[in-house]
Amino acid sequence: MGVIAEYLVSASNPSTVGGTNTTVQYFTSNPPQSLWNSGVTGVSTPVTSGELGYTPSSTSARGQLDMPQFASLVGQRFRILASGNAVASASTPTITPIIQINTSTNLASPSYSTIAGNVASNATVANKVVSWSLEAKLIYDASAGVIGGFMNYMFWNQASGGTDKSATDAAITAVTGLSSVGVNGGPAFGFVVGISFSAGTSGNSANLFQFAIAQQ
Repeated sequence: MGVIAEYLVSASNPSTVGGTNTTVQYFTSNPPQSLWNSGVTGVSTPVTSGELGYTPSSTSARGQLDMPQFASLVGQRFRILASGNAVASASTPTITPIIQINTSTNLASPSYSTIAGNVASNATVANKVVSWSLEAKLIYDASAGVIGGFMNYMFWNQASGGTDKSATDAAITAVTGLSSVGVNGGPAFGFVVGISFSAGTSGNSANLFQFAIAQQ
C-alpha cells in the first residue's frame, strides 16, 4: 500500500483547530497561507489556487485533498486515512471527526457527503487526550460516476487507558453523480477532514497528524 496524496502534517507539525466553535472545523495542510513569505524580496506572491495555504470550510473546498486522476485507481481499491487527537480543558464534550468527499467541481461551491466518521466519541475527560483515527476503504467506478465502500473508526481515551469506542467496516452510503474530469482538466473531486466538539470552550483543541490517500 503506497501513499499517493497527503496533507503535509505529522505529530511534530500538526494542523490544529479548536476554541468555542461547535460546528465542523476543517483542518488544513501545511504550511498555512499566513506562513507564506509574501512581501519578502525575491519571493513571488502566491498563486491563487486550490493548492497549499487554504483551509476548507462549509462554503469553500479550497485546500481539499484532491483525488489523483490516475487511470490505475479506476476500479481498484484505495483507502483514505486520517488520525489525530483532541483535548478539552474546561468541559467534557464529545468529539466527532469526519472525512467528507466534495463532489462539486467548483471549489467555491462545495457539495459534501460523508465518507468516514461522523460518529461521536464518548464524553471526554478534562485535560485528558483522546486519540482518534478514521479509515475509508473505497472503490471508484469512473464510468458510473460512483464511489462506495466501508469505513471504520477508533477512539483511544487517555483517561480510560484503552480503546474508548470503535467499529470495523461499516458500509457507507455510495456517492453518485461524480464527474470524471474537473474544471480545466483538474481533479474532479476531493476530500476534506474536520472535527466538531459537542460543547465549545476556549480550552478545546484538536490536532490532525495524518490525512492521506493510499492505493491498496
